[in-house]
Amino acid sequence: MKKILFSLLLGLFNFSLIGQPTFKSNLEVISTDLCSKIASKGKKKIVVLFITDINKTQTNAGKYMADVVSYHIVNDPKQFSVFDRENLSGIAEAKKMIAEGYIDGNNAKQLGRILAVETIVVGNYTVLSNTISLTLKALDVNDGFVIAQSMKDLPIDNDAGALLGISVGGAGASTANKGFNRPLSSDESYNNPETVNRDCEIKNTGDYCFKNNTKYNVRVEVFDKGSSNQSSLTLNSNQTQCLYNLKSSSMAYKTWIYNGAKPLGYDFKKGQILVEKCKSKTFVIQ
Repeated sequence: MKKILFSLLLGLFNFSLIGQPTFKSNLEVISTDLCSKIASKGKKKIVVLFITDINKTQTNAGKYMADVVSYHIVNDPKQFSVFDRENLSGIAEAKKMIAEGYIDGNNAKQLGRILAVETIVVGNYTVLSNTISLTLKALDVNDGFVIAQSMKDLPIDNDAGALLGISVGGAGASTANKGFNRPLSSDESYNNPETVNRDCEIKNTGDYCFKNNTKYNVRVEVFDKGSSNQSSLTLNSNQTQCLYNLKSSSMAYKTWIYNGAKPLGYDFKKGQILVEKCKSKTFVIQ
């Protein structure tokens, strides 16, 4: 009886695991949802452009997601005709417009004419603490207006982690994730993990950025405690600059109002920062 009960519990556990949504399965769900919405508008000829990150940057993760979305649209039973994005390399005019990173009404019309499509699918994603928030939009080539839109949170499982270059699950996973966009304190936040040098694990390095939220020009100096290493930045008002590949360690910093080639004579802010291995952070100077 105990063996039977154990077998039933094991079967239920395995079934629950199989039924859990994954990064890949949710990509299919959002693709199918967008297909239904596009079909309801009577559109059949589609091109899927690159999916970019929150900074409108083309990444390997975005390219992969765009390829998967395109795959599901091609194989949707509604029988769409999908332009192969890889063929854009042979169409200089279309490639130039896409490289500019902005599709407005005029660009949509030109792309529609060049590629002989009716709808352009674009998208962007944001890496959060446990999910990737993905938004897809379908633009009408006649006017550039959004005729369909889908949004979904994709779980960061092992597949998503491998794509983003972060560790998921297992011992020490809580310290292995390479910088998600979640706040640390009132002055500090993590940035997108894909900006970090891929050799950070071997070199024991991380990135650190300073954002100047004041109305003054500000000078920033960062000191590696225990050595003579020093880095410096000069930031205009509302400007952000980063120091890359810093040694993972506790460091001291000081900032002051800066005017031309000389400081105005007093410290504006000083303290300590922690550069973490394979993470990118931003400190906001208020």
